Amino acid sequence: MQGQYETRISQRNLSQIRGQHMTPSELISFLQAGALYRSFADVLRSVYPGEDLADRLKAQLSAQAEKPLTPKELDSLRKNISNWLKGSAVPQKREQLFKICFALCLGEAETSRVLASASDTGIHYRNPQELVFAFALRTGLSYREAAALDREMAEIYQPAVEAAEKARAAQWKAREQAYHDRRTAARQKRQQRQRQGGWAETYMAHDTETPPDFFTRRISRRFERVTDREELRQFFLEVGTDLGQIHESAYEKFWRLLMTLQEPDDVILSDHGSEAYSLDRVAEDYFRMHVPLTKNTTQFDVLQKAIKKNWPGATELQKMKSRKIDVSRKAMVLLFLITEDFLFSEDLNEIGSEIDASWLSLEDETSRDRLETALSKLNLFLETYGMNQLDPGNPFDCMVIYALASPYEDDFLTDNFSSALQTLFSQDIAPTHG
Repeated sequence: MQGQYETRISQRNLSQIRGQHMTPSELISFLQAGALYRSFADVLRSVYPGEDLADRLKAQLSAQAEKPLTPKELDSLRKNISNWLKGSAVPQKREQLFKICFALCLGEAETSRVLASASDTGIHYRNPQELVFAFALRTGLSYREAAALDREMAEIYQPAVEAAEKARAAQWKAREQAYHDRRTAARQKRQQRQRQGGWAETYMAHDTETPPDFFTRRISRRFERVTDREELRQFFLEVGTDLGQIHESAYEKFWRLLMTLQEPDDVILSDHGSEAYSLDRVAEDYFRMHVPLTKNTTQFDVLQKAIKKNWPGATELQKMKSRKIDVSRKAMVLLFLITEDFLFSEDLNEIGSEIDASWLSLEDETSRDRLETALSKLNLFLETYGMNQLDPGNPFDCMVIYALASPYEDDFLTDNFSSALQTLFSQDIAPTHG
C-alpha cells in the first residue's frame, strides 16, 4: 500500500470501515460526522510546511502574470488562496495547479502529489504541455519561462500530436464497427442454426485485438533521460506521435468494459430489436445508482456534493467513448465495481508485474483479508491505468472501500455501494452554509 494508508486520517477511516459491519445508514452517518478527510490544503501544507504559505502563494502567483495585477485581481487572488487553504475550494484547472507548484518551487514528485490531490492523476507523462512543465520543474525554471518554452516546443509536438490523435480516433471507430460486424455475423449464424433445429452456443465477443501499449509508462521512462532543452526537443521529435491527452491504456480498458455493458453476450439470444444497449440505458441501469441527475447542487450537503461531483452520466460517458475528454477515474472505478473485473492478468503481464496466483483468489479466511485482497486488486487496477490509488481520506473512495468490505460472499460489489448512495441522496437535502 502507498504511504497514504499510514496517515492518521487514512488509518482512522480505514479501521472504522473494515472493523465494523456497518449498514448503509451507519456508513453515511460516519462519513458525515465521524470521518476525517484529506483536503487539498492538507497536501499543500505537507509539501510546503513553511509558515509563509499564503504570502508566498500570493507573491509568486502575482509575479507569474504577464502584466501587474489590478487591485480587483489581487483581491480575487487573495480570496482564492484563502479558500484553498481553508479547504473550501480546489483549483479546477490543471494549469492553475502547475502554477501553484511553480510558486512553491516543488519538484516533480511533489507536483504529482498536488495534482493528484485535486484531480484524477499526477503528472500525465503523455500530455506534451505537462511534459514541458515537468522538465521546467526538473531544471528549476519559473512558470513564465516554462510557458515560453511550451510555446516554443508546441511548434514541434503539436502537428504530430494532432495527426496522431486523428489517426487513433479513426482506428477506434473502425475497431468498434468491426466489433459490431462480428456480433451481427454471429447473431445471424446462431439464428440460422436455430431455424435448422440445431444448437448454437452463446456468442462470446472476446476482443482479439492486441493488448494496450501502456504508452505513458514507456514514454515516462524515456523522458527520465531528458536533461536539457536540446534533449527535450529531440524527445518531442522522437515520440511526438505517441503523445496526447487521453490515457490510452485506460481508454482501452474503459472501451472493453463499456462494450461489455452495452453489448452483453446474452443479448444475442434476443430475436427482436437492437442487440446493443444505448449509453442512456447503460448510464441509467448501471451507473446511476440513485445519484440525482440534477446539475444544481446548491441544496446538497458537503458529502453529497463530493460524491455527486463528476459523476459519469450518459453525456460524460459518450464524450469519453468518443475521445472528446479523457476517461475519468470515477468512471473507471465504477466500471470495476459494476463488472467486478478482477481478471485482468493479461494487462498485468504487459507491464511485467509479478503476482502470485493465490493472491488473485477470493478464498480468504477472514473479512479483513478479503478486504485487503480486494483493495490490492483495485489499487493495482488503478495504478495500471495511470490513476490514483484508493485514498481512505477521500469520501468517494471511502464508499468504494465500504463496497469492497462487504461481509456477504454472494453480494455484488455494487449492492452495498448502491444502497449507501440511496441512503445518502434520499435524505432531506438542506441548504449548505458558508
